[in-house]
Amino acid sequence: MKLHYLKAFLSLLLCTTLLASCVSSKKYEDLKASKEALEREQAASQQKVDALSASLKEREQKLADMERAMNEQQKMLDDLKSEVNMALQGFNEGDLHVSIKDGKVYVSMSDKLLFATGSTKVNAGGQKAINQLVDVLKKNQQVGVMVEGHTDDVSVASGMKYLTDNWDLSVLRATEITRMMTDKGLSPDRITPAGRAFYMPVDTGRSAEAKAKNRRTEIILTPDFSELYKILGIKA
Repeated sequence: MKLHYLKAFLSLLLCTTLLASCVSSKKYEDLKASKEALEREQAASQQKVDALSASLKEREQKLADMERAMNEQQKMLDDLKSEVNMALQGFNEGDLHVSIKDGKVYVSMSDKLLFATGSTKVNAGGQKAINQLVDVLKKNQQVGVMVEGHTDDVSVASGMKYLTDNWDLSVLRATEITRMMTDKGLSPDRITPAGRAFYMPVDTGRSAEAKAKNRRTEIILTPDFSELYKILGIKA
């Protein structure tokens, strides 16, 4: 009888042990699966973090490159402006002004410096200024040149040969300066003449002073920054 109870007890103990073992095994498998899921989630999150970090570094590098390029551009413009100012420093400030605008150097010369009233022929003082500017441009081969003629809104005097209106006057003056510059040795493929008549005034006033400001020739110097971009490894 005792033996029977002993066998029953041992059987119960064995079943309990096996049951506990099964429960522990299931918990283990569940924990293992949860751990693996968390690891996959962590790996996916880390990949996103790495991708965002790489993207941020790339953007920071691009910004640094752009800032460096802008600084170099500004230095080139400042150097060119300084060189032009140095070459033209003997002229009256009221007749000649050098400035930087929109990534270009503007050399603005009054019609009083360059031309007699209604004339398209450059006078002696104007020739001197143009020749000295050409000397600077010969040393800066990467600079493109636009010559823009501007007038006031006073009609051209009737009976003037070859002149119908201010379009003619502005174009012919720009062409005359362009021809002078190429005759002095500036390559023709670097220079473009244009006439604006009175449609781009710097002063919209009606006074004689305002009209005098508008009668001008602007020689616009545009450096070629492509070589700079190439050196810096930046696509223009």
